[in-house]
Amino acid sequence: MINAASARVIPNFYRTAAGAEIDLVLEFPGGKVWAIEIKHGLAPRPSKSLYHARMDVKPARSFVLYGGTDRYPLTEDVEAISLYDMAQELHQLR
Repeated sequence: MINAASARVIPNFYRTAAGAEIDLVLEFPGGKVWAIEIKHGLAPRPSKSLYHARMDVKPARSFVLYGGTDRYPLTEDVEAISLYDMAQELHQLR
């Protein structure tokens, strides 16, 4: 998936001592940030940890990447997305 993004996109992770974390943080040129939580199953649920970390990182977009194929909003600020759709999103931004 990372290879679908521009070489100028910086992948990272975010974790605090209190346990708030984001599995994948993508920083785009110009400072825009995406927060991505990665789930193995077919039930994408954002964790409380993601919400706490989002308050620090302030991402432009937030996703829960999961093993399903549908794409839909989980909350007002977090979207469930498949690996394929995420790769398409990143490729379109190249």
